[in-house]
Amino acid sequence: MLVDAHVNFSHKDLIQDIDIIIREAKENKVNRLLAVNSNLYDFEKDLSLVDKYSFIDLSIGHHPCICKEIDLKELEEILDLHLTNNRGKIKVVGETGLDYSYDVSHINQIKSLELHIEKAIKFKLPILIHVRDAFDDLIDILSKHRRDLSNILIHCFTGDDNQAEKLIDLDCYFSITGIMTFKNADKLRNTIKKLPIEKIFFETDSPYLAPMPLRGKVNHPSFLRHIVEFYCQLTNQEFAKIADISTNNYESFLSCQA
Repeated sequence: MLVDAHVNFSHKDLIQDIDIIIREAKENKVNRLLAVNSNLYDFEKDLSLVDKYSFIDLSIGHHPCICKEIDLKELEEILDLHLTNNRGKIKVVGETGLDYSYDVSHINQIKSLELHIEKAIKFKLPILIHVRDAFDDLIDILSKHRRDLSNILIHCFTGDDNQAEKLIDLDCYFSITGIMTFKNADKLRNTIKKLPIEKIFFETDSPYLAPMPLRGKVNHPSFLRHIVEFYCQLTNQEFAKIADISTNNYESFLSCQA
């Protein structure tokens, strides 16, 4: 069994074909998925898309790239409402985090991240973190709250050895994407080989980041096998073993509470 730990089902390239996408995923042994909400104002739509599938978990969060204008009080009300009413389906807080590659106020991003951390602590849920060009600030913030947080997932990890070491020290999980398979990703591949095997699982980030040899196509959860096979070749591991370990890691990520 494989787990795809990040699928953007409400994206325009997926939303019309969800039943087909899910069927193809299961045909390729992807038997559990995390549907990621990254815009709180769209949460009800995201919930409606996957609510009938018992094997699809759901997250709730507000992506840093849409924090240019935020009403923290309104975001808090939305988080509290759905985290109270949909606890059976919502397994993760996020997608949240910091991304300084966008022209979005760093202060607004930090305020939004802090709010998500507060709710993850309150509701004793793990948190899913997006980070780009902001590792130092992210690590400082996570360090401040680490004692009270449940598990932390660094989504689509693309950091270097030093950043990985600091996040390992914070006992983070890492999800690995098709970026690892790209020709120019030698440095990332070397870092990924150093990640603790008990802290990794895999994601497509569908519809983005299709792995080689499918790069340029709309990414689907059914492509996850290519990512896992590449990791096994990179680390000289057996596919069945890594499938089992990564699935168990995902379960541990969800189950551990503060």
